[in-house]
Amino acid sequence: MSWRYALKNYVTSPETVNDDTVTYFDDKVSIIRDSFPKSECHLLILPRTMQLSRSHPTKVIDAKFKNEFESYVNSAIDHIFRHFQEKFRIKKSDDDKDPCWDDILKDKNKFVRNFVQVGIHSVPSMANLHIHVISKDFHSVRLKNKKHYNSFNTGFFISWDDLPLNGKNLGTDKEIETTYLKEHDLL
Repeated sequence: MSWRYALKNYVTSPETVNDDTVTYFDDKVSIIRDSFPKSECHLLILPRTMQLSRSHPTKVIDAKFKNEFESYVNSAIDHIFRHFQEKFRIKKSDDDKDPCWDDILKDKNKFVRNFVQVGIHSVPSMANLHIHVISKDFHSVRLKNKKHYNSFNTGFFISWDDLPLNGKNLGTDKEIETTYLKEHDLL
């Protein structure tokens, strides 16, 4: 089976997956850890209905879709926030009296605003629709080249807040990939 279909089992039968990739599933979605994470925390939200799963995200994500999936997005964000709370502490020098970073790490809204992004790729690389919920550290051995970084840090990545596109034309897949992944400098 082609790697483009690697998410299929998480959509059709997540209960049969025998690893810790699946963090949550119900009849509507599976939330999984990305098997090739580009960051410390990288989750994917996968709609489980075949009609949605096989659709292009820029075409199918509308206000109704967002309303239905917002709670799952928030659940994935909560997962990332808890992960960072449990795993990391700020190491400060004795001279550093600025509580700013402590406040950011303890305040979920500030943490999310500064360290988490949610969205889709304008040109999906996988056959199944998926929403990325990813920490902005981009610290991962899987982040191997400019294309990986730019796929989350240029117009190639469409923020959840910017969806739906309401018919906005982004160009052809080839134009988008050339503009944002191949010819775009690292940011």
